Amino acid sequence: MQRILNSVQAFRTARLARLVVAGIVLALLAIAVTPAALATPDDAIAQATRHFLMSQAASLGDDVGVELNSDTSRLPECRSPQPFLPRDGVPQGRVMVGIRCSNDEQVRYVQATVSASVRFLVAATAIKRGEQLSADMLDWERADVSRRPRNALDDPSQAIGKVITQRLTKGMALRGDRLRQPYLVHRGESVTLIAGGEGFTVTREGEALNNGGKGDSIRARMPDGTVLRGQVDARGRLAVRY
Repeated sequence: MQRILNSVQAFRTARLARLVVAGIVLALLAIAVTPAALATPDDAIAQATRHFLMSQAASLGDDVGVELNSDTSRLPECRSPQPFLPRDGVPQGRVMVGIRCSNDEQVRYVQATVSASVRFLVAATAIKRGEQLSADMLDWERADVSRRPRNALDDPSQAIGKVITQRLTKGMALRGDRLRQPYLVHRGESVTLIAGGEGFTVTREGEALNNGGKGDSIRARMPDGTVLRGQVDARGRLAVRY
C-alpha cells in the first residue's frame, strides 16, 4: 500500500513539474511575441508615399505628420514606386496619392491624411469696420492646417496699416480678402493726374470718381468731361499711362 501511495505522489509531483515548465515556456513566448515583434515594416509603396508627402508638405508648418488610410500591402507588387499628386498644390488634410511603378503601367492609389500645426493672425480685441490695424490689435492662434480659416494671414506685415472691411470679434482670423489699403483718394474730391511719356510729363487736376488706396486703379473726370483711369501712388496722385 505504501508503495502505491509513493507512486501516486511521485506521479503528481512529476505532473506538477511539467505544468510549471510549460507555464514558464508560454510566459517566455508571450514576452517574445510582443506587438512590436508582430508589427511588419512598411512596404515599398508605404515608405515612398510617406516620404513623398512629408517632403511635399514641409512648407505647411510645424510637426507635419502623415497617416496612411489605405492598406498598401494589398496592392499589386510595385517596383521603384514613384508617387505623384493627381491635383496640384500642397497636400493637406485627406489626400489621394498616385503611385507609378516600373514593372507595369497600372497606377496604384493611396489615401492618406496630412496634418500640420500652423499659426495665423487673429484679432486680439473687437475691431470695428473701417479701423486701421496696428500691431497691438493682432494676436496669434495655432491649429491644424485643416482647420485654418480660408485666406487667413500668417505675416503681420500683410495686416498692419490695412483697414478692416468687416467687423471682427476677438479671436476671429484676419483674412486677406477682408482688408484693404487706406484710402489716399476719395470720391468727389480733387485729385492730381500725372501723365507721362518719352520726354514729357503732363500734370492736370480732375475729380476722383472712386475711392482708392495705394496701387488701386480708379477713374477721374477732367474739366472737359473726359474720364481717365490712373493708378494711385504713395502720394495720392493718379499715374496715367499711355
